[in-house]
Amino acid sequence: MQSLGEALGMDTALVSVMHANNEVGTIQPLAAIAASARELGILVHTDAAQSVGKVEVDVQALGVDLLSIAGHKLYAPKGVGALYVRRGTPIEGIVFGAGQERGLRPGTENVALAVGLGAAAELARRTLAEFQLQMRRQRDSLHQKLATAVTGLRLNGDPVDCLPNTLNVSFPRVDGAALLAAASEVAASTGSACHSESRELSGVLAAMGVGFEDGRGAVRLSVGRGTTDDHVDQAAAALVRAWNLLLGNVA
Repeated sequence: MQSLGEALGMDTALVSVMHANNEVGTIQPLAAIAASARELGILVHTDAAQSVGKVEVDVQALGVDLLSIAGHKLYAPKGVGALYVRRGTPIEGIVFGAGQERGLRPGTENVALAVGLGAAAELARRTLAEFQLQMRRQRDSLHQKLATAVTGLRLNGDPVDCLPNTLNVSFPRVDGAALLAAASEVAASTGSACHSESRELSGVLAAMGVGFEDGRGAVRLSVGRGTTDDHVDQAAAALVRAWNLLLGNVA
């Protein structure tokens, strides 16, 4: 919050902050951020792609003017998203030609994808409490199994204010990409899915003060609607086996 306050000025037009980080799952204090910005008359946007469908998201409670979501993150079809715009918020389109989408995006709407997003949102709303408990229990179980077997395992991200499905941990003395390659049963990444091929230290981890050695061993794990307890057991066993193999602890 202090760094945000120092960055805001009379020439600031918009503050845009992730609601929840896509690599470590930390949930940002968005309501406080929005309140600080709005005191100065600054509009606030949040990218809630990671949080919608996993935690309660209320635009009124958050105090944001704009909120964007990605459909596939809550089990809607890929290729559809939505933007919430608070009434009275000035916004202009950047593509022109027709009046669809309130003049913001011309072209015939993809009704099938829009219906899919609506159905996914309704399912998420009805099952949110139950789904949260399932994800949190399975994520914590996975963390506990790994921490018990891997000496020096490091948790990256806030242990409390975080998404219930995301677990980012650093395996000591190994490379995260090599670890996942040795654990072929596990589908995961060493960071953000859109930058998973990069072998450089994650910008998120670097900003958190994570050193190179810890950062290079980081992997991003997550659970979802289809995850079973057996999946958690299998993933933990595969990752522990791969870590021991890379260290030469397995014959």
